Amino acid sequence: MKINKTVMNKVDNYGSEVSPFYLVLSMWVGCIITAVMVRSRYLNPKYSPLELYFGKLGLFILLGLLQTTVTMACAFIMVIQILNIPLFIVSMYIITIVFMLFVYSCISVFGNAGNGIVIILLVLQILSTGGIYPVQVMAPFFQFISLFMPMTYAIVMIREASLGLYLSNYLFALSLIIAMGIATFIIAVIIKDRYDKKANYFERCLDESGLF
Repeated sequence: MKINKTVMNKVDNYGSEVSPFYLVLSMWVGCIITAVMVRSRYLNPKYSPLELYFGKLGLFILLGLLQTTVTMACAFIMVIQILNIPLFIVSMYIITIVFMLFVYSCISVFGNAGNGIVIILLVLQILSTGGIYPVQVMAPFFQFISLFMPMTYAIVMIREASLGLYLSNYLFALSLIIAMGIATFIIAVIIKDRYDKKANYFERCLDESGLF
C-alpha cells in the first residue's frame, strides 16, 4: 500500500515544533515567580478590598509584559521558527495579561491558598494541554480537564502564529482566552469584595501557626 504524504506547514526542527509549549509554560511560571517575589496580598484597614486589589494589578501586568518581552527576545535570538511575527508578539502579550490576571487574582483573593491553586494548575496543565504529546493519547481525566485549562488555548495561539496559521483555530483559542480573562476578573472582584474578611482571618491564623 502506498501512502501519500503532504506537508501543509513544514517545521524546520523539533525545537521549533515544541517551542509553543515551553514559551507558554515559561509565561505561567514567570507569573508565579512574580507573585512570589512581589507581595500581592496585603492588609490595610485604610483601603477597601477592591482598592487593595486594583492597587497592584497594573504593576503585576506590567511586570508580566516585561518578562514576556525578554522571553520573546530569547526566542528570536535562538532563531525559533516564527512565521507571523506581528501575530506572535500580540499573542504573547495577550496570553501574559490573562495569565498574570489569573495568578495575581488567585493569590490576592485567597492568599497562600492561591499559591497552592496556581501551582496545582501548573502541574495539571503540563499533563493535559497537549503541548508535546496530543491530548488524545492521554488519560480520559486529562482529556476532560484540558478543555478548561488556559494553557491549552494559549499553546494553540502560539502554535498557529509561529508554525502556520489556521485562522479559525486561532480565533477560537483567542476568544476562549479572552473569555477566561474576563471571567477571572469578574469572579475575583466579587469574591474580593464580599469574602475578603474571611480570607484575612485565614491569613492571620496561618501566620500565627508559624507554618509559613
